[in-house]
Amino acid sequence: MRYRKGASAERELIKMLEKEGFAVIRSAGSKKVDIVAGNGKIYLCIEVKSTKGEKLYINEEDIDKLVNFAEKFGGKAVIAVKFIKNGWYFIYPNQLVKNGKNYKISLRDAKYKGSTFDEMIEKQRSLDKVIRCE
Repeated sequence: MRYRKGASAERELIKMLEKEGFAVIRSAGSKKVDIVAGNGKIYLCIEVKSTKGEKLYINEEDIDKLVNFAEKFGGKAVIAVKFIKNGWYFIYPNQLVKNGKNYKISLRDAKYKGSTFDEMIEKQRSLDKVIRCE
């Protein structure tokens, strides 16, 4: 069941990215990253997570693999979290909170620190970036 929920979230995100003109590859079996996507301007290396709860823990090793792959590939490392009934949030590894050997993402933190889909694909700038004139 857990695999199906994760694979379903991955497929949903793939459709969202393709609709916005991205070429997308899904890495079945979650080797280093779940999804690699690019549109000629933006390159994303994405770890996809899905939860019914309001918090999620991610293994430190998974984050290290994601960051290392993204650095070698030349893309942005992104953790895409679907909080079921609360939507998608996109968090960069440097925004994660360490909790022992894992990283914790809460719905509250994701809403405060995370990006929307449109912000992640640079279709829209966050209010924070507008204020800082980036």
